[in-house]
Amino acid sequence: MIDDKQLAITFFKTKNIEARHIPEVVEGEKADFELYVENHLFGYCELKSIADFKIYGTHYSTAYDTIQAMTHRAANQLKAVNSDHARPNIVFFINHDHEKGWQDLWYVLTDHEMPQTQATPPTELGHLKRLLKKGDSEIIDFFIWADTFGKIISYSINATSPFNAELRETISSMAYEEMNIDGHQ
Repeated sequence: MIDDKQLAITFFKTKNIEARHIPEVVEGEKADFELYVENHLFGYCELKSIADFKIYGTHYSTAYDTIQAMTHRAANQLKAVNSDHARPNIVFFINHDHEKGWQDLWYVLTDHEMPQTQATPPTELGHLKRLLKKGDSEIIDFFIWADTFGKIISYSINATSPFNAELRETISSMAYEEMNIDGHQ
């Protein structure tokens, strides 16, 4: 089984982007990758892995709380390596939990449930407000979501990002693509 960091590296290769680990010698909180296009620094990426956390048969945390907390931590890690926001900041979620999905990230980012064609559980308000209050939504330019058990990679771009056009051109202008996480179409 390939680890999540290698899955992210492989995915970015399909986009002609080289994901390089940020050296461990950099102290403190930091993002996982520097992203290069044709050997020029393009942006930064923080990888977040979602596993199935259960304690005594119940979920340790709701999907929304988990994703919101991971997004907040990612924003802080991206700020640490890109404090002037001179390059795009990307959060890449790799999901291993069959009970969590793209619709959960969608709710955290939009404060709305997915369209009725996709089943979602009852929701709790406030996650988007927390991201806005903490300034996280200003830090993150692009989200990638991949389920390890599916064939869809989903994307969400921050509409107010100054890197909007560049991200659409370099990574994807679509809402999703059919692709295994390991990069095979």
